Amino acid sequence: MNNEATYYLIMDRLVGKKEDYIYYLFENGKWCPDSRCVIMDRLMGYDPTEPAGSPYAIGNGSIMDEIEVITYEKAMELIGGQI
Repeated sequence: MNNEATYYLIMDRLVGKKEDYIYYLFENGKWCPDSRCVIMDRLMGYDPTEPAGSPYAIGNGSIMDEIEVITYEKAMELIGGQI
């Protein structure tokens, strides 16, 4: 159990975490590095539909609303207690 991590609920269905400066997603029963930047994109409000160079590509509130910080206990509840 590592309570040093920050846990996230993404789009009301995907659990993620930040641990030792690395982001992970809980997929297929295990923690996998977030190589697709799912967490960081939502934390920054990155909107991939905006054209390159658009000042609106970062800081989109609707995208930021797709992620929330949750407790370790809530994360374990959502993933069935698997670590």
